[in-house]
Amino acid sequence: MDEREYLIPLPGDALLRVRYQKDRGHILRFTVQLEAYFGGVWTPITRYDTAHRFVHRDDLKPDGTELKSPPMAFASYGDAMNFAIRDLRLNSLLYIERYLRWKS
Repeated sequence: MDEREYLIPLPGDALLRVRYQKDRGHILRFTVQLEAYFGGVWTPITRYDTAHRFVHRDDLKPDGTELKSPPMAFASYGDAMNFAIRDLRLNSLLYIERYLRWKS
């Protein structure tokens, strides 16, 4: 079994933290988390994961609450992980702006 973690830098002091576990070329579980750098701390903004044995997104609010999406259907966890990376890369600024609105 292969476990990996890597970072994808994004504009505006943000990054994606990608963690996954795979076996024989198949993704078994993953987390793709958007983080932004505020006040010297990397802060989680939103993430896709398989923590509950299904794909879903958690939007994280500044007060610590999490807004959970319903389970999402994909042909494979690999497809879901690629979707998550693409969504968070393309929409990172929108997710960060929303987080900042929730903060004020």
